Amino acid sequence: MNTWVVGQLIRKDWRLHRVLIFASIFAGVVALAIVQFATESTMVLGAVWFFISMIMVGTMLPIAIVNERKKQNLAFLMSLPISSIQYTTSKLLSGTGMFLIPWLTLLAAALLLIEVRGIFPHGAIPVLLILALMPFVGFCIITAAALIGESEGWGIAANVACNSSYGLAYYFLTRVPGVMAHSASAVVVWSPATMKILVTELVLIPLLLGMTYFVQSRKRDFV
Repeated sequence: MNTWVVGQLIRKDWRLHRVLIFASIFAGVVALAIVQFATESTMVLGAVWFFISMIMVGTMLPIAIVNERKKQNLAFLMSLPISSIQYTTSKLLSGTGMFLIPWLTLLAAALLLIEVRGIFPHGAIPVLLILALMPFVGFCIITAAALIGESEGWGIAANVACNSSYGLAYYFLTRVPGVMAHSASAVVVWSPATMKILVTELVLIPLLLGMTYFVQSRKRDFV
């Protein structure tokens, strides 16, 4: 595989979407700043805003893949001396890498805020990790639909399905006693229910990305 070509495609995606990445980081930092006012309303507002900033970048980056096809950019790219495998590799690496930059930054900032400021109890850390992994799983689903589906409809359908499921997933999460019962604890409690959810999310992420790569690598026509 020509790594130079893949690197050029990744750099192209970075140049096109770096504003979105920095905007999501800025939005997340503002949300964490709001949380530090430590009133009930600001903590709820800041927490919701924080996760929206994660969801935003996980939603908009995969849709950019669909836009390449709509604007006929894909036809131009495939006219270059690159293979379908190189194109798929560049999209998965650039998309996942660009998502991880704000995701890891905001997650680390939130964990540091809990550790240093103590606004939220340490028992909230497992819940934070579960909720933070949801947009990551959603990103993988939307990316798979955008790349494999090859149409705007697939990407939009996955986008709507994922974005409308976060609230429902949180509702069911609050009904799991083994998770929420320890969220106000002064120490971190890794209950069996918490570990099952976290392991499921962590397994789904590479599984979805690997499935996307496998299906794309079997295609012969991308245009």
